[in-house]
Amino acid sequence: MKLYKINRIAFFGLMVIVAIVSACEEGPNFREFEYPAPVVEDFSPKSGRPGTEVTISGSNFGELQPASEIKFNGVIADNIISYSNNAIVVAVPDDAGEGPIELKVWMHVKTTSENFEFIPGAKLGSLSAGKGQPGEMVTVTGTNFGDDPGIVSVTIGDVEAEVVSVSNDQIVFVIPDTGSGQLSIMIGPQTLTGPFFLVGGEKLTGTLIGHTGSWGNNTATMVPAAVDGDFETFVDAPSATGYVGYDLGEGKVAKVTSVRYAPRASHPQRMVGGEIRGANDPSFSDFVVLHTISETPTVGEFSEVQIGEEETFRYIYYYSPDGYCNISEIEFYGNLEIEEVPEGKYTFEFISPDDKSWLPSQNASYEVKDGMLRVTFDPSQFDGSKRRADIQYIINGALNGEAKDPWVYTKDYPILAFKMHNRPAEGNIRPDIRDASFGNNDYKKDFESQDVIYWDLSEKYTEDRKELDLVQVKIADITSDETGYEIDWIRTFKSKEELESFINN
Repeated sequence: MKLYKINRIAFFGLMVIVAIVSACEEGPNFREFEYPAPVVEDFSPKSGRPGTEVTISGSNFGELQPASEIKFNGVIADNIISYSNNAIVVAVPDDAGEGPIELKVWMHVKTTSENFEFIPGAKLGSLSAGKGQPGEMVTVTGTNFGDDPGIVSVTIGDVEAEVVSVSNDQIVFVIPDTGSGQLSIMIGPQTLTGPFFLVGGEKLTGTLIGHTGSWGNNTATMVPAAVDGDFETFVDAPSATGYVGYDLGEGKVAKVTSVRYAPRASHPQRMVGGEIRGANDPSFSDFVVLHTISETPTVGEFSEVQIGEEETFRYIYYYSPDGYCNISEIEFYGNLEIEEVPEGKYTFEFISPDDKSWLPSQNASYEVKDGMLRVTFDPSQFDGSKRRADIQYIINGALNGEAKDPWVYTKDYPILAFKMHNRPAEGNIRPDIRDASFGNNDYKKDFESQDVIYWDLSEKYTEDRKELDLVQVKIADITSDETGYEIDWIRTFKSKEELESFINN
């Protein structure tokens, strides 16, 4: 009985092994599919440039474009326009070269019996000019342009230019009557992207102006980020409003013809409602809105607007009423003009941190911040003695050791005015001007409640015109508690009435 049980166990074990072996010999349960080899009958055209659309005709191409691969002389064509069982339309790759076209569908590879004749792509060299007026001719040099004017077109922005002549290494076109824009040259299917072409203007620059500081005091997001040529950097103002632009300089104005701008990548919508402005007064009180941004600009590229305003401006800038001035890049284009400033007219607005038009004396600290010249008395003067920190424009023909042109007084601009905050309550304030004597605190007080004091220089000068090599305002013998003062602006005016109008506007 015991032996019988052992044989019985062995028998069942043998049956299990047989079953496993039988299952292994049967193999996986799937079907193999055989796809028919593609048949390439023809292709057209037989030659072409990069981008030329070539149609390959035949049969058994299937309907699954991802299962195929097309090569021109060994170079993969990754731009397949359309795909069907009996026709494939594909764009010639940039570096195709001359040779057969190879078609691979699944595991089947077929090549054309004829070679495709590759015409090397055109390459852009240089332009005879990067800017010009409508009607002027520009010569583009390069290689492989061909000699067929029928396949060549040139555009600036969206406006097509007249092509005068075409040769293998030169294209001549006439600047169209349009605004500045991107230059594009189309040679058959190939598009060459040229530089930004300035029509009727030039890129405008000057002294950078703008709000002070940034959100979180981040030095990387202050106003210089708007003109650094980098779409990755951006301006982030410390408050919702802000501005950035240029002061073109004394005696310079421009008619703005176009403006290009790009937004902060993470918040492009914040530029909606922003304004492109122009002004001639340093206070921007006479600003003109040249354009209001009404749509969210595209990230990572310039948006361009044409400006139709005929007026000229010294100050051009982007103003953000909201959105923390989140702008990545700003560029202004136009026609710069030299405008003669009348003798005797002086305008000082302390906008740029680098402004050194006036300097304090007696070792006081100096800072241009938040649109004001800020002067702090030397701490060593806080010992119970009198304090002093004059504001100097020119002293004996120099300022801070550097030669400076004389101040020109004329009877047309006899009023010298200051807007000063924290004016010392106890002490002496008077202009110190060569050949003219003013008493301490001998200023006019008509607008004192508005922090404006002024002197009428005509009371001291009878001449129509006089050159002065010493102009400063003494702020001395201070015994009150002020630790410094701030000046908004220093200006000359034609009359007390003109000054009053300026203050009230």
